[in-house]
Amino acid sequence: MRRTDILRRLEERLARGEISEKTYLEIKARYEAEPEEVPEESAEVSLGEAIARITTEATRMAGAAAEEAIRAVDFSGMGVRLSDEAIKIAGSGVVSGNPVRTRMFKAAGSARVQGNLEADEAKVAGACSIEGDCRSKEFRSSGSTKIAGSLRADEVEASGSLQVEKDIEAKEFVASGRLDVGGNVRAEEFRASGSVRIQGELTAEEVDIELGGSSNITTIRAQEIDVKATGGFWRGRGDLTSRRIEGQEVTLEATEADFVKGQEVHIGPHCRIGVVEAQELIVHESSEVKERRVLSA
Repeated sequence: MRRTDILRRLEERLARGEISEKTYLEIKARYEAEPEEVPEESAEVSLGEAIARITTEATRMAGAAAEEAIRAVDFSGMGVRLSDEAIKIAGSGVVSGNPVRTRMFKAAGSARVQGNLEADEAKVAGACSIEGDCRSKEFRSSGSTKIAGSLRADEVEASGSLQVEKDIEAKEFVASGRLDVGGNVRAEEFRASGSVRIQGELTAEEVDIELGGSSNITTIRAQEIDVKATGGFWRGRGDLTSRRIEGQEVTLEATEADFVKGQEVHIGPHCRIGVVEAQELIVHESSEVKERRVLSA
């Protein structure tokens, strides 16, 4: 059988979904490297054998990768359970690796990760310490969580106390309770209630903060910024201190800032601002703005 006929049959099997595109490309490359004429019977046999061999090898490699990931993790504690799909800690336990890699990481009680953690999903409850970076598509924590490195995830949801020594990067970030970040925070949506302390810069498209304690964020930059105090007009229970706040639409309450800039700026109750630069500015009677500038178009 001519090589062109073999490749045509191979394309037909790809179109019917009998083989994957990766398998098709590997077999095609093999036949293109062989002589033009191939005996018909041997071509049919070798084509089937090639597909079977590549499929078997892919399965073997996937299994080996899972086994290798498990072998790379050390653990201690009666509450640790390891499998190809998950690492679970119930009660008390320690896992270590370089990195600790799994599809699902789940901890309830007292957990410690020695090294970096890489997981599709990470869910922790109770007290958890990660002594490195954390990478996860979904990260959810409740209780007290400390990350010695940086946190990167598509979705972050934290309640209680979350402490991150370096940076946070996320698409959606939601926190309630206490948040402490030693570096910068970058997110598409950032929502927090309680006490927020960020030593670096908070950058997002939307920032929504409900103050429930003393908060300090060095710089805030976003399209929309909304900072609200809780506890009512006379009994506010939170405040924010910041050097610089910049956005398109900015609404602030109980905030002390050196500089605020935006197209539309609303300074609500109990604010003390050094300089406001805006096209449209509203200032509450209980607040103080030392210098007002008109934002140039």
